[in-house]
Amino acid sequence: MKATEGLAKAKTPSQLSSRSREVERHQKRAAGHEKKTADLEKQIAKKKKTLTSSQASLDRASRDQQKKDDREADKRRKAEIDHIKRLEQERRAVTTFPEQLVARPVPVDAPPSSSAKFSDTYDVCLSFAGEQRDYVERIASELKQAGLDVFYDQDEDIAPNLWGRDLGEYLDYIYRQGSRFCLMFISADYAEKAWTTHERRSALARVVDEGGDYLLPARFDDTELPGLRPTTGYVDLREVAPHTLVDFVLKKLEKRD
Repeated sequence: MKATEGLAKAKTPSQLSSRSREVERHQKRAAGHEKKTADLEKQIAKKKKTLTSSQASLDRASRDQQKKDDREADKRRKAEIDHIKRLEQERRAVTTFPEQLVARPVPVDAPPSSSAKFSDTYDVCLSFAGEQRDYVERIASELKQAGLDVFYDQDEDIAPNLWGRDLGEYLDYIYRQGSRFCLMFISADYAEKAWTTHERRSALARVVDEGGDYLLPARFDDTELPGLRPTTGYVDLREVAPHTLVDFVLKKLEKRD
């Protein structure tokens, strides 16, 4: 700007020539600065592009690593489950049970109106909610295969006998008198059902009358039941395999014999 002003003030040809050269120098210098600025902007844009690309590559690598870690974790979990299954199979292979356990009537002092009506006896009666029927049916089948007399309401030998009977009285007899043990499958569903409440009250009445370990709780969850003390020992079905539960019942009966 000063060079331009000086050019305007030049009065002689020599002054005009000198001022013109000075203006040209400043213009060249300005052009050089503009070129450097343009170059710097290009470099910055290139750096930003490289940084964006690097971040995208890092994100992809992170996702790939996470997928790899997830696959490895799934493999480890599967290997652990397979290992537990093998141990369970090996344990069952070396465990011996009596060929057959014969059901015997349980001596109880029952009112004539109840004992006179029913005489069926079972080694184990099963009390459960319908939502867990698939699991319980498996347990019932394995207990029967071990030679036990099992009260399971959908058993092909039991279901016809329930037809036409007063189920309130009959189930009270089964769960209070007619079985050597009551295997109770506790869950949130179990606590809400009317018939399971009926069965539970009958079983607890037997415990109050006789004490002992007649009632065998097996838990699907931590639901609390009225009348069942939290200090009562139970089997946690979230940690114990079905085969192991069956083994526990068999050992209970062996000790009772």
